[in-house]
Amino acid sequence: MRLRRVAVPGEVVEAVRVAAGGREDILASVQLADGSWVAGSRAAVYLPEGDKLRRVGWEAIERAAWDSEASVLRVYETTAFGTPLRSTELAVDDPGRFGQLLRERVDASVLVQRHVPLVGKKGVRIVGRRNPADRDAPVTWNFVLDKGLEPDRPGLIEQAEMALKAVRDEFGI
Repeated sequence: MRLRRVAVPGEVVEAVRVAAGGREDILASVQLADGSWVAGSRAAVYLPEGDKLRRVGWEAIERAAWDSEASVLRVYETTAFGTPLRSTELAVDDPGRFGQLLRERVDASVLVQRHVPLVGKKGVRIVGRRNPADRDAPVTWNFVLDKGLEPDRPGLIEQAEMALKAVRDEFGI
């Protein structure tokens, strides 16, 4: 079986340039079931939003999940603590090289990932990310409480913030 590569249309290349505020080379892309495109560069993923592409730096992608039964790739963006993750559903037969790029660049953006117990074995997952295309980019930090821990529990957020500070101090970031 031979895979057929589809050339990225010029309007998609131009849309990436506009969203990037200049020139970024597309490393992988895939056409979605509705005919729109999604693309990735060294620095960002370009997600469809209406008739434009929205640039999201790799450090702002929490994770992605491929549902082969539904042929849907879900991309989850990090958000402020206490707000639901922003999810974008991409209907595509096979994410192919784009899916591989997505996994590689999200993984490359993670500098530090540490679980800190707060209540028994339950605790907080602390993650420090930086755009993998720029070693001098600032590190963004977030934390996620384990299931079963509620943020309204007295003192829990303060404990999580202290754990975040300790991890930042440990790594000097």
